[in-house]
Amino acid sequence: MPAIMTMLADHAARQLLDFSQKLDINLLDNVVNCLYHGEGAQQRMAQEVLTHLKEHPDAWTRVDTILEFSQNMNTKYYGLQILENVIKTRWKILPRNQCE
Repeated sequence: MPAIMTMLADHAARQLLDFSQKLDINLLDNVVNCLYHGEGAQQRMAQEVLTHLKEHPDAWTRVDTILEFSQNMNTKYYGLQILENVIKTRWKILPRNQCE
């Protein structure tokens, strides 16, 4: 895998997983586009970044932003998958005020 692609994937992952920063919807849309339209290593890197984001315990807190601001239907679907995952696995242990 070319070093520049690895650096770009690392940058995207760090930025998308930094929950102290505002979510960069354009970056997320680009990563999702790489998953659906990329090839080979590019597709694998996009999958890895999206998997890390989806598995982050606070990922569900970004779903509203994804659904409201993304223009990409695949990104919106990805956001709904994050929400579905938290409902299936962690809903009963979330503080009640976060469930409303």
